[in-house]
Amino acid sequence: MRPRRYECAGAQGTGSHGPPGGREPSRLRVAGQWGTASGTGPRSTGGRARRPGERDGNSARAYRTRKTGVGVPGRSASLAPMRKLLRYFVAARALSILGDRIADVALPLAVLTVSGSAFTAGLVGAAAQLPQVLLALPVGALVDRRERRGLMVTADLVRAVAFVAIGAEVAFGGARPVSLVPLALLVGLADAVFHTAAGSCLPHLVTDRDLMRANGYVEGSDAAATLTGPAAGGWLLQSLGPLAAFAVNAASFLGSALLLVRLPRNSPTRDGSGADPSVLAGLRLVCRDPEQRALLGGACYAHLLAATAFLPLLVRADGELGLTPLTTGLVVAAAGVGGLVSSLVLARYCDTARWPLLLAVVLAVNGGATGLLALFEAPLWLAGAVLVLDGASALAFVVVATTRQRVTPDLVRGRVLAASTAVTATVRLLGIASVGALIDSAGPRPVLVALAVLALPCVLLLTVSGSSHPAEPPSATTETP
Repeated sequence: MRPRRYECAGAQGTGSHGPPGGREPSRLRVAGQWGTASGTGPRSTGGRARRPGERDGNSARAYRTRKTGVGVPGRSASLAPMRKLLRYFVAARALSILGDRIADVALPLAVLTVSGSAFTAGLVGAAAQLPQVLLALPVGALVDRRERRGLMVTADLVRAVAFVAIGAEVAFGGARPVSLVPLALLVGLADAVFHTAAGSCLPHLVTDRDLMRANGYVEGSDAAATLTGPAAGGWLLQSLGPLAAFAVNAASFLGSALLLVRLPRNSPTRDGSGADPSVLAGLRLVCRDPEQRALLGGACYAHLLAATAFLPLLVRADGELGLTPLTTGLVVAAAGVGGLVSSLVLARYCDTARWPLLLAVVLAVNGGATGLLALFEAPLWLAGAVLVLDGASALAFVVVATTRQRVTPDLVRGRVLAASTAVTATVRLLGIASVGALIDSAGPRPVLVALAVLALPCVLLLTVSGSSHPAEPPSATTETP
């Protein structure tokens, strides 16, 4: 008779009571990990066939345990250290994102100022983005095979050294492409490693009940860094010069690394099931599992809007509406407010088993707000639409991240995150490359309307393909029906 096992946030223990009658125990997911509980099997319904959409008693009890924390041994005693670890994680990630946002402005401006070549500035910027597309799958495999905290610390240190070298090249070497492009590629690779490892590590730092709120904090810290980073990068470059600007940027990554070393080591779960070790395992799982496909579809639309919606708005504000640069800047600044409110306040109330319906509603709001940008003319109304648009986008990112972490087995989570990132990064690049030409040929308003209409297939996909009960992670070795 096999003893009952409990796993909570990566910690394991065994109870003294096994399942009655020697029955094969079923799997019970508690706090993001897998243990066993009594029952006749993972889909037990008392010997009869389960009707489609019906939740068996074991999974219902498992979901109540995840939502309420009742039945998790030592939960109250473990909450305080978990919250402390989450604070370290969120602060470290915020510093890392702050460094990224400083570089988003400081790097192209510094290269353009020193070299006088927009082509060189664009080439360096593209080199920093390429690893997220071309090397995403190998990075995911690395994250699934190595200790993740160490990968994040290493990625921070690599970026710190690389940006010091970039600052020296810009200040003393004349911003030569032959030197800057390899350094930008190294920075992009370290970015990909850091973010994939961070997404795989977070479910081990909090209970499953707190995962949605934790992702809200992460998205909120990203929004705060996005609000402050570009302005800080411009000010540092103007006031202190490129070398000092990139030195401050490097310091942000060192601060992130110092916070991350306070976290416990986090190695991928090994269950001995003979799971697919292939680099392509995550991509295969995304392609064959309907929940993963629905999540990817929603993420692609949210990323497409994030990358393309503001350019037609800026063109319309300048050309059709004649708004001043200050007024336009205030309208766009409303996006940061919407992202902060949505991720820090609303996300905690949106944890539901019916995530497909929730995500469909959020994306519908996204599309509606984009359409309103084509209709409104008053700056105040435009600012309101921008606030709703970015707030819905932030909430969509939180829902997608939380659900993907829950339904993806830990031993393949890095590869699934990396495969999804590769697809969404490709969508962003294609959107950025094409939106300018579309605006020149059709005008900003038709482009905004077209972006709004694209929400319809995503909403339909989520409505018809999502399940109404909490999903169990699909097997990494067998195909999902």
